Amino acid sequence: MAVLNPPRSLPALGRSIINFLTGSRTARRAWTEPELIEAFRPPGLNEDSSSAEGVAHTVYTFRAIGMLCSDSDGVITVSDTVAATGDTLSPAAFRRALQSHALDLDRDGDPWQTGPGESLTGGARDLLRAMSWFLAQDALGRPLSWASGVQALQQAQFPDLGNESWAITNDTRWGAVTRWGQALGLAAPPLVQARSGLVPLPVVAINDVLEELPAGQMPIGDFLSQLAAKLPVLHGGLVRASLVTYLPGGDPDPGIAQDCADSSVGQALRILQDRGRLVFDTLPDADGIRLSRFDSQRQTHVTLVQGGKR
Repeated sequence: MAVLNPPRSLPALGRSIINFLTGSRTARRAWTEPELIEAFRPPGLNEDSSSAEGVAHTVYTFRAIGMLCSDSDGVITVSDTVAATGDTLSPAAFRRALQSHALDLDRDGDPWQTGPGESLTGGARDLLRAMSWFLAQDALGRPLSWASGVQALQQAQFPDLGNESWAITNDTRWGAVTRWGQALGLAAPPLVQARSGLVPLPVVAINDVLEELPAGQMPIGDFLSQLAAKLPVLHGGLVRASLVTYLPGGDPDPGIAQDCADSSVGQALRILQDRGRLVFDTLPDADGIRLSRFDSQRQTHVTLVQGGKR
């Protein structure tokens, strides 16, 4: 099983299916995959041969990441870990559940240290590889699209001439990355609407993690370590560290090359600072880091403010 390989998986549809299965009325009966497909595929297209693919691919991927389960009779249910979160999931609660299931290293291990075949794509390993590479690119550069950046950067950074070693092997999987990256809060569309592509900017995902951290001040190194533990595709996390050892040229992020915070994380933290969620300080005789290669001052401590501007 994989996440990026079914080309028409839809994360937002996954939330609708999960909430449908946990709803008070539908939870009283068993739903098989064909019944779910019939219930969710677009009306008016039921005779089209491909009309069921969006639902089928979505069910497939949500089983792969452990948010849906199926029994020997083909009955689809929500997993125990999802059921424990409540009857229905708000967009924010669904996104955090999606993050914890898609970035589950206890299930998938190190996705850059696996063999070919099913072990290479099982669980969400393909998604983990794709997002760790994507977030290692320059968040302050031009937005990335398949034809503008993604192909050329991978060709320059990965060791083999063929694309089998790439994090994102073709444009179909890139299309899935654009949907899943935004659903996970790890990517964002460009601020300039005239530009196409995607920016490695995990503002939403980091803000989700802040909800789980205590308010108050802490050394910035400890703060960044906590973010990486919750989101291991960020710099400092296991998946990103393994990617760096895999790439002949080391970490491609220009911020890291200049002894700064990773550009995607640093830019996200600046945005959260502007929203009043974070306050940065420079205290004497303390270790610090520049949040951007364009900064002159190092930040040593960060204060998490509960609330802030939304």
